[in-house]
Amino acid sequence: MNFRHLRPLPLALALAAGTVLPASVLAAPALRLLPATSQDLVASQLVTPTAKRMGVATLERAPLHASWPLDANAALDAQPLPHLSQSREYWVDASASDLHNGVRVKVASAGALVRISPHAGNAAIRSDDVQLSIGGRRLDNAKAVHSAADADALHAAGMDVPQGSVILKLNAKTIGDVRVAVPTAQGGALIHVYEPASNVTLSLAATRDSIAGGSPVGFRASIEGATLDRIGGLVSAPDGSSQDVEFVRQADGSYLGQVTPDPAHAGGPGLWEMHAFGVTAGKDGIPRDVKTAFAVSLPVARLDGRVSQAAVPGADGSLSVRIGVEASVASRYALSGVLHGTGSDGQLHPVAMGQVAAWLEPGRGTLELRYDASSLSLGAPWEVRDLRLVNQADFSLQERRARALYLP
Repeated sequence: MNFRHLRPLPLALALAAGTVLPASVLAAPALRLLPATSQDLVASQLVTPTAKRMGVATLERAPLHASWPLDANAALDAQPLPHLSQSREYWVDASASDLHNGVRVKVASAGALVRISPHAGNAAIRSDDVQLSIGGRRLDNAKAVHSAADADALHAAGMDVPQGSVILKLNAKTIGDVRVAVPTAQGGALIHVYEPASNVTLSLAATRDSIAGGSPVGFRASIEGATLDRIGGLVSAPDGSSQDVEFVRQADGSYLGQVTPDPAHAGGPGLWEMHAFGVTAGKDGIPRDVKTAFAVSLPVARLDGRVSQAAVPGADGSLSVRIGVEASVASRYALSGVLHGTGSDGQLHPVAMGQVAAWLEPGRGTLELRYDASSLSLGAPWEVRDLRLVNQADFSLQERRARALYLP
């Protein structure tokens, strides 16, 4: 007996009798988005900013659909990894008085680069203006400095430095507690010390590259070539507001900090910045600063879990799926997703990228992803991955799911 052809008895009898069954009996189970994971970006609560703050007046209203094929053998990452920043450098913000008296900088390796950049509006600093000393003994720049370059030379080399900057490459023997003075300074300046030959490296990475305003984000810092005596941090929003970050040492020797960015400063162009600053242990503590960036969105929309319609495939051979969106404000929202199909090896492979953008009013609406027939080189079952919802008023990422939808 072939058990594959057995049906539940009531349904089998009804079919044998030619009974017309309700569509609900024969319909496939309702489609739903796959459950979100802890690594997905999903807003827990939406906010309702003013239309003026959103800047939606000039947005396009006409809907747009697009899709294109992808290389089935491409290795795509549905959950992008946050950037890991590594630093052999640090900064000192010096006032005019500090520069007149001399600023102590720690140089722990040969060939260090010391850049002095005057604050905006202050007079340019020349290499001849800089005086170096160690242990109270004035150094001869001709012997202590290997080479120097002004802002024009740095710009010509492709370096984006403030106007009036100067950079000194120290000789191999110019090591230790170096006092940097600029007696002619007419205002404050930022001193940047970079040690390319040093083995002391401070690393920093955010636990995720994007969050919704009001959600926490973590930062992990670690050091190579030394141990840390202390470390602190500061998170800054594009509008200039900032929040302190405290780090706690972990069992593996790394340091973990966490902060919840204030949603009042979320939204708008620009990334948020995390600036960590530490000093190594020992009497000759070596400073290190490291920075990384992350995005904070103003949460005004999210996927509501509904998949109201799916055509697999449609009459023209295309595949389409409508996904529910909850919005707190009217705006133009974009949805994109990578469609995976099943290959002859029985495994899922990327097939096509689909995008849709349309105007949605406050409340619940839908956005329809369409994948053209020309893009569907593989077959079912399908899966939509790396599903992203974006508010095009400020191009902020509202939601992202690594695995979003399974289509049998």
